[in-house]
Amino acid sequence: MTKAELEVIRFRQMQSSDLTTFLQLGSLTCGSLHRTANQDDADLLQRFTGFVKEYAFRPESEVWIAHSHSDPYIGHLWLYRTYNRFNGNKELWVWDISISERERGQGIGKILMGYAEKRAVDLDCRELWLLVAEDNEVAKHLYESSGFYRKAQMLKRDL
Repeated sequence: MTKAELEVIRFRQMQSSDLTTFLQLGSLTCGSLHRTANQDDADLLQRFTGFVKEYAFRPESEVWIAHSHSDPYIGHLWLYRTYNRFNGNKELWVWDISISERERGQGIGKILMGYAEKRAVDLDCRELWLLVAEDNEVAKHLYESSGFYRKAQMLKRDL
């Protein structure tokens, strides 16, 4: 993607024709955080599909597709609005950010994160949150360069 093409990336809400690509990309990115050691891609896709059916179409959920004139699906951004009962702040969570493999490494993640911040401001949210897998160095660099900082650390114990 050229610099000129990067400048004309647009966002639209997800349509039914986007669902297959959304599920394929999203199951892999969410899988980097939630996959078990012996879980195959088919099982992960099935479980992610169930999660999407339950949450993606709620009023507090927004799925935005990044596209350009030459590419109908560059990547996506799944946002979820919530209210923090402890501090009274409206929050916007980045539940998934995925970029098609052919477009990675070109600054599109930064554009998607900028759009997430714009939506947070538009929705009068005071905080923007996300989770990232500990071993996802590329994503962690993107988020830190977008102004995110470590607030807490999740710990896990397999039983």
